Amino acid sequence: MNIFGKAEGGHGVFRNEDVFRPEFQPEHVLERDAETKEMVHSLKPVGERRRPTNMVLYGPPGTGKTCCTRFVLGELQEYTRRALPIYVNCWRHSSRFAILSKIAEKFDVVMPRRGIGTEELMARLVEFVRKSEMVPIIVLDEADAVVGEEEKVFYDLLRMGETDGLTFGLIAITNREDLLAKLDRRIRSSLMQGSIEFRRYSPAQLRKILQERAKVGFVPGACSEDVVGTCAGFAAKNGGDARLGITLLWLAGREAEKAGKGSVGIKDVEAAKGKIAAQLGERRSELLDERDKAVMELLRKGEKRSGEIYEALGGNERTVRMHLGKLESMRLIESEYLNSKAGRSRVFRIAGE
Repeated sequence: MNIFGKAEGGHGVFRNEDVFRPEFQPEHVLERDAETKEMVHSLKPVGERRRPTNMVLYGPPGTGKTCCTRFVLGELQEYTRRALPIYVNCWRHSSRFAILSKIAEKFDVVMPRRGIGTEELMARLVEFVRKSEMVPIIVLDEADAVVGEEEKVFYDLLRMGETDGLTFGLIAITNREDLLAKLDRRIRSSLMQGSIEFRRYSPAQLRKILQERAKVGFVPGACSEDVVGTCAGFAAKNGGDARLGITLLWLAGREAEKAGKGSVGIKDVEAAKGKIAAQLGERRSELLDERDKAVMELLRKGEKRSGEIYEALGGNERTVRMHLGKLESMRLIESEYLNSKAGRSRVFRIAGE
């Protein structure tokens, strides 16, 4: 008999497992009506051949920033054929050239075999956007990853509208409330036109979100309210992160199937909690570069003041601050301000220690 046929399980607690995946886009975004309305107001001018309002969306991880953005832009594309959403994850494409190249792909910008410099790439991009009838809505997700040496990309993109006279929109998504304060004044003034905060979900909101995913994702009767409530409580204790709750719900379902059960129980949730921590750790480690890892290694030896970190790692102080911000937004490290006779300083440590 085939080894897969011998495997335990197969009761099938899932009706649609896709609804638990990070990239799943629900038909309606729950508990974010006010934020959605603000985004619609900022983007509606695209359909009227006017320039939309640039936006910064900020809030802790798992609070619906990217989900809302994809939903609103999907609706915008139905409203007007002129909208062209372009998503760039700035942790994966963290240099100015890489971001501009990703945007250029959408316009089929031809790259010469000899290679191309950033300024020439920018000039070609402007030329192609000018010829296009589309209005690009550029989304820089995890935008805090480019604060520092690469933040000139903000100026590049904003210049397309302010200097080159092109119609386009820019949406920066960040986990950090202080992103704007860290940017150059010229960039800050343009992005401050639209600033939308995504607050942590409350336990009641998380429960409602998870109830909807369980209703669509599991077969009827396979997931109890107690299971949903436990997963929602776990997410609430971990920063109000809806993605954590959804992932825990999915892993609990997998545990139930592995055990050959036809429904998900609290024991399945508890068994899944250890796996979710390991899974998140692996996913985060994939996004760390050598400087990120150097910061983590330094802090594993004990908490350090910001000055001590700059001195130990060397290099550009602003670049080190960017890496600290990235790690903090990923909740791998945490910080607090301390007052002393020498003045106010910031202390960093590994999160949870």
